Amino acid sequence: MEQSKDDQLESFINQWAPTMSQAYTKYNGKIALKTKLDVKYPKNFAQAKVNGSTSASIGWAPSGKGKYDYNVVAIYNDDDFAGAKHITYAFAFHDGQPVALVDQATNGGPDFYPTQNASVRDAFDRIANGTSATSGSTSTSANSSSSASSSATSDLTSDGRNGYFATPSATRGTWYFVNDNQSVTKVTITDHELTTTIEDGSSSTTVLYNRQSDYQIPQNPSQDLQFKSMDWSEGNAFTHNGIQYFSVRSWLQ
Repeated sequence: MEQSKDDQLESFINQWAPTMSQAYTKYNGKIALKTKLDVKYPKNFAQAKVNGSTSASIGWAPSGKGKYDYNVVAIYNDDDFAGAKHITYAFAFHDGQPVALVDQATNGGPDFYPTQNASVRDAFDRIANGTSATSGSTSTSANSSSSASSSATSDLTSDGRNGYFATPSATRGTWYFVNDNQSVTKVTITDHELTTTIEDGSSSTTVLYNRQSDYQIPQNPSQDLQFKSMDWSEGNAFTHNGIQYFSVRSWLQ
């Protein structure tokens, strides 16, 4: 028997969450889903913000066609973090289009934003539009790998680049940083790449290059250059008190 869209989303969450060392509780449509901050869903959607504002309404509407600006069809929460940290996903429809919202606010009430986690966002899009989440994820991964491979093997001397920047060996590995809001950011450093991952699982990778000494950064770079250099950064190594460091700045900065 074909799974309902709600079941497909639940299956995706149950498969994806362990890869992030997370575990989510689903709102079952009957018993309120309570977070560690004593927020109860769906009741407390009435006090929730979306994109930092209360100007847009959000509420439970399992058909996806309710009276709200954001009609929520599924809610998942993970409280298994230290302190007040939590991750709450609200899968909704806005102007008829699927949007995966996430709240990680620890004070001031819930504040939902579109998730930056591409896996969650794309899976909900595919499920809502009637496409298998699993097959779509495979395609996305393949495309991402192809893109990364293309970037890694492309010309390394165009647009001011002068080959890869080699990170100091002592800095390579995985590092964790606690931010002011107590969220944790993971930074993975390889020989010439730096990947930053935040707690909802979204990540970004920048490729580090040496810059040609005579290269002048254009004051009004073309759209083509802006696009292809989005994942480029300039690396510069230095030593302080006998310890190796390196700095990073965006390519067009």
